[in-house]
Amino acid sequence: MASTTGQAIREELLKYGVLQLLGTVVGTSTSARIRDTARLRGAQPSTMYDDCWVRLTSGTVVDEISKVDYLDMDAGDLYVSPSFSGTPDGTYEVYRAGLLPDDLDRARDEALTRYCSQWALLPITEVTNGDFEDAIGTTWTATSSTIAINSTPLTWPVSFRASLRVTNSAANGYAASTSLWGRPGQSFYLYVPVSARTGTAEVIVRDVTNGANVTLSGTATSTGRGWSGIEVTGQVPSGGFELAIRLAGQGAADVIDWGPVHFVWQGQRRIALPARVATREFVGRVYRDLTYPQRGVNDEQGQAEQAEVSNVRRVQVADGVILQFSDETPMWNAPYFYQERMYYDALSTNYLTVAQRTVGDAATTLCPLDYVAAATCRVLAEWYMIKQPSEATFWGRLGQNAQTWLDVYERRFGPPQEPVLTRERSVYIPQLRV
Repeated sequence: MASTTGQAIREELLKYGVLQLLGTVVGTSTSARIRDTARLRGAQPSTMYDDCWVRLTSGTVVDEISKVDYLDMDAGDLYVSPSFSGTPDGTYEVYRAGLLPDDLDRARDEALTRYCSQWALLPITEVTNGDFEDAIGTTWTATSSTIAINSTPLTWPVSFRASLRVTNSAANGYAASTSLWGRPGQSFYLYVPVSARTGTAEVIVRDVTNGANVTLSGTATSTGRGWSGIEVTGQVPSGGFELAIRLAGQGAADVIDWGPVHFVWQGQRRIALPARVATREFVGRVYRDLTYPQRGVNDEQGQAEQAEVSNVRRVQVADGVILQFSDETPMWNAPYFYQERMYYDALSTNYLTVAQRTVGDAATTLCPLDYVAAATCRVLAEWYMIKQPSEATFWGRLGQNAQTWLDVYERRFGPPQEPVLTRERSVYIPQLRV
């Protein structure tokens, strides 16, 4: 899917009437006026842009805003106050009367983070930030290495949204997870996609309690740049309670890319989803991989098959969600995934300065243009029904129109509203005799 810039999203709002004009300087301007003899001269009344704001969007002076003073329709000059810091010589935008340019940018970000979303397929795992969707923070720590998350989605030969690169500065460097808590004798299953760009990759399960590595069943190493997977099982040793996953490279200069870490206790029926999953509405279907790349077993890259798992309850616990598998179908030794409703990221943190506006304009999103444009208008209508009660008719109609199109684009681009497989239950209703 093609990326869209913040500026392109804003320009799309011209068709909704939120922007009055997209223009280009034609002629000699000054810091106090924009000259556009092609669009501003003769064809409109002099009061057309009263109470409107102007934003410069390219040229020597960019992302500065000012308010229209008056329009000289004979010369094609749009005078502003206060003056710009330099002479406009590129493109510009004129906003609907009373609409603040920075409000539009903020509405664009709220649309991305509140309305626009899609299903993401993420691993079910006990490892904190095992999907690498969140910032590293304290969830992964580096030893004799540097670590960084790559958030570029990978769809072939295996499918995941983010990976972790471990670059060694000495032999046996690694990234370590936060602690996992088990009980002695408890069995676990671990699967990690891996690409050893340089050297030999190794998965280590560390018994933190006893200060030793856990003996693993399966092949815990991998070589070669092609994506494969490491699949191992093991048990919590006697006297052990605390484990940590280490994603390591054996050589001093090894560079290893790691996919999402799948770790569950064997036969596990209950597992909490990441803290960012606040309600059950964020959770869709649950799947189990039927075929997945395993080093030394198969290399069926790009051939993964997934089966939907039924009889899984989404349980709301405070501000989190737990997946409850049935007694008949606990998690097997295979990677499991769930659908999470993921909203898009904001384009900038603020729009109080020229530099911050420039960041938002240049930033990109994978959200489809039509989808985010409709959502932006929906947000603006909410705000300006309150901020501009005198223009309630326009903003009310805009909100209705934007919601109509938002519903269309939600069906086209948003998470599909598909039924979740659940087990039918028989209910006995006693018959009362009268």
